[in-house]
Amino acid sequence: MAAELHAARPQQAAGGLALGMSAQWRGEGSQHQGKRPYQEDSWALVTLGDGSLLAIVADGMGGHAGGAVASKLVVDAFVHAVEQGGGLADGLRDANEAVRVGAQGKPDLDGMGATVVAAQVRGDEVRWISVGDSPFYLLTKGKLERLNADHSMAPQIDALVTRGMLTAEEAEHHPGRHTLREAVMGEPLTLIDKGSRRLGPGDSLLLCSDGVQTLAAEQIVAQAVRPASGLVEAVLAAAKDHQDNVTVVKLERSA
Repeated sequence: MAAELHAARPQQAAGGLALGMSAQWRGEGSQHQGKRPYQEDSWALVTLGDGSLLAIVADGMGGHAGGAVASKLVVDAFVHAVEQGGGLADGLRDANEAVRVGAQGKPDLDGMGATVVAAQVRGDEVRWISVGDSPFYLLTKGKLERLNADHSMAPQIDALVTRGMLTAEEAEHHPGRHTLREAVMGEPLTLIDKGSRRLGPGDSLLLCSDGVQTLAAEQIVAQAVRPASGLVEAVLAAAKDHQDNVTVVKLERSA
């Protein structure tokens, strides 16, 4: 797997790794297309002027052309807005508008969109915003906690298991499980998750595309001590026949 390291504003390497640094945080990311014939995920790590570190992952949808275009538009517009002094909500607004404008007059891009999860860390605080089902995890004291909401149908389907209307196996293989209830598609957004959290010493964060969920929570915990590329390799080792694209961005305190 090719690797590429940068000190300031890294650009993602194709299938590889990039590294970003702030005064107190270190970030790195890696991705692989899995069993898919193309890559629809995009991501970035950016050290901002105020010393904070911005990380973002977008998982595109809309086929080979549309998904790849949408995720790149989302990441580029989001990063530009925040670099210009905007907040995470400004980044999301500009990303949504970029998808709308990018699809205008282009029938082959009709219906394109992307999920997005973005986090900004500084000192002992993380702030995040997300739309869609790309997970944002906190790893603390050997436990994995998902911080952001899942805007797919999976939570509703899992609720049917709790109510005794489906078995766990039926829920896992339900054909509507991965249907998105919201995505960045250039339309008004009705589901947006955002929040903040104080972090303790030794805590680390993972921004991922949903391809990482090939691994169970305990497997993610076991592999999260490795670099981001190691977690991607673990996904590929356990890959299913139709393994989705997988992207992992890991944020951890600098030593």
